[in-house]
Amino acid sequence: MRTPLQCAALAALVALLTGSTLARTAWAQLDQVEDTKVAGEADSRPLFERKGKKTPAFESDAPEATGTKSKAVRQPAKNRYAVADPALELADPRTYRLRVVVKITAQEAEVDNIVATCPIPMEWPEQKIRLLEEKREPQTARVSEQVLPGQAAILKFQVPHIAKGKEASVERLYEITRYRTKFTLPPEDLVMPKIAPPELREQLIGIPPGVEIQNSKMIDLANTLTSASREEGPWATAKSFWSWTRDNVKFENGDFRGAMHALDQRCGDCEEMSALFVGLCRLSKIPARTVWVHSHDYPEFYLLDKQGKGHWIPAQVLGPAWFGEMAEYRPIFQKGDKFYDSLQKKYVRYVPQTVRGGAAKVQPLVEFRHDILADSDINGPGYGVQR
Repeated sequence: MRTPLQCAALAALVALLTGSTLARTAWAQLDQVEDTKVAGEADSRPLFERKGKKTPAFESDAPEATGTKSKAVRQPAKNRYAVADPALELADPRTYRLRVVVKITAQEAEVDNIVATCPIPMEWPEQKIRLLEEKREPQTARVSEQVLPGQAAILKFQVPHIAKGKEASVERLYEITRYRTKFTLPPEDLVMPKIAPPELREQLIGIPPGVEIQNSKMIDLANTLTSASREEGPWATAKSFWSWTRDNVKFENGDFRGAMHALDQRCGDCEEMSALFVGLCRLSKIPARTVWVHSHDYPEFYLLDKQGKGHWIPAQVLGPAWFGEMAEYRPIFQKGDKFYDSLQKKYVRYVPQTVRGGAAKVQPLVEFRHDILADSDINGPGYGVQR
C-alpha cells in the first residue's frame, strides 16, 4: 500500500491562492496553538513514567540552525481525549525519536505567502510525546499547530517570502513512547453505546471516503453477521466482523480502492480491510474508527462497560491475530477516516498534507519527511502475512 503520508502528498496539489483568503478561512474549524516551541532545559524530564522507571530522554545530534526559537512548553500538541483508560493495560514501552521535516524550495521563481501543512504526532493513552527540538529557516517563518480534537494534530508552516533559488524549512525532533496495549474487562460485560463518543461524532457525519456503508452487499453482510452473534453481545459481533475480514480477504498490496473492493474481490491491504471492518461496525451501531500509524493502519471499536464508561478497543485485521490487544509501536498520526481538505474542497481519508502559496509563476519544490530514528526495530511484524 501507499502509506497515508504518501497518499496525502499525492493529493496535495499546489494551488495559487491569496494569503488573505488562507488567513480567513483555512483553519476556522480547528483548535489552534500559536508558535508552539520546544521544551527547554527546565522542562526536560519525560512526560510519562512507569513504575518509577524513567523513560530515557534523547538529545538531538544536530547543531542548532540560525533562526531557531525555543521556549518551554510541556505538551506540543494537546489532545483532551488522551485520558488514561484503567481497562486498557499499558506494557513494554519503547522510546525512540521521530524527525518531521517540511522543506520548500523556490527553484525557478520566487514565491510569497506560502503555507504548508502536515500531520504530526500527539498524545494518546498509548502514546506519549515530547518535542525535543525545533529548527526553522528563515527567522521570519512562523510555526504553529492545529488540533482536531480526538483525531489528529497538524503542523502549519507559514513563510512570507522565498527568493528564487532559496529554500525555507522547519524540522522537529520528537521523543515518542509507545506501549503495547491489552483490554482487560470481561467481554460479556460490555454493551452497545446509545450515542457515539464525542470525538467520533464529526467523523460520522456523511459517508467516509472508501467506507461504502450504503452499499447493499455490505449492509447484508453486516446484518447476517450481527444476527448470528446478537445473543452473545456486541463484543462477539465486532469479533465476527474481524474474523470474517481476516478469513475472507486475501492480502494484496496497492493503492486504496475502498471497503467494497475487499468485499467484492476478496482482496486488499490494511486500508481496505480496516475500512471494511469499520463499515460493518458502524452498520451494526458499534462506533469504530481507523488508527493511522507510520506505513500501516488498524481499526478500533467502542463499547461501554457496566458503569456506562466507554472504551476504545483495538483490533488487527491484517497481520497477527490481535483482538482487544495491540503490540504496535510505530507513531500514531491520526484516528479517523474523514478529514476536510480545504484545498480540494472535499473530505479525504487522511489529514491533509498540503502546500498553498501566493502568486507564483512556477510551483515550488516541496518535501515532506517523517523519519523514525531508533536503535532497535520498532516497525512491528510483517503485515503482508496473516497469522
